[in-house]
Amino acid sequence: MTVDTIGWDTTQRRAFGELTARSWLDADFRLRYEREPLSVLAEYNLRLADGAVAPTLPPEPGAELVIEILDGSEALPPPPPCLLSLCFCLYTPTPGE
Repeated sequence: MTVDTIGWDTTQRRAFGELTARSWLDADFRLRYEREPLSVLAEYNLRLADGAVAPTLPPEPGAELVIEILDGSEALPPPPPCLLSLCFCLYTPTPGE
C-alpha cells in the first residue's frame, strides 16, 4: 500500500512526510516503524482504515537531506499547501569544483 492509495488528506500526507524524513535520519526509528507501524503512525495522528496495510517507507535519498521546519512563525508568509513537505535538491558537482 502506498500513501497515494490510502486516501489521506493533505495534513495526513504532510505528517507521513515528516515521519519519513525522521526515519531517514534515525535508524532506530525506522526499525521501530518496520516492527510496529500502527503505533508509530498513531504518534503522528495517522490512522488506517480497518484491514488497510501500513505504507512502506520510501528508500533513503542518495543525496544530502536538508530539513527545514516551516511553521509559519517566520516573517514571510507560510508556503502554499502541498501534498508532501519534502524537497529533494540534487546537486552534482562538475569536475574542478
